[in-house]
Amino acid sequence: MSTMSNKSALQAALENVDLGDEAREAIARLDEQDLAQIDQAILAALDRSWKKTGFIAAGVMIAAPDEHEDLPEAFYVTRIRALAQAARIEVKGDLDALKTSEIRLAA
Repeated sequence: MSTMSNKSALQAALENVDLGDEAREAIARLDEQDLAQIDQAILAALDRSWKKTGFIAAGVMIAAPDEHEDLPEAFYVTRIRALAQAARIEVKGDLDALKTSEIRLAA
């Protein structure tokens, strides 16, 4: 997937999310390599056991490098959705409910 389509999909997914200027600027600065790095961090936090989506999103967000410190949790959830749509992870429950939905690596 190209950077442009990733950026377009990100902007569309976050369109109705109330983000501050810093968060929007941080997202705008991301390139394809950044997205791949973030996706890999999410995948690395998972195995075949079910884990709470909010726990994974928060953990990856906290462990992110300094250049990603302004990215909001909603951004990480958007990347989790993208990984689920690409069948790289499995989802149990509604991803809008971070405390109750669960994710794991796809078989």
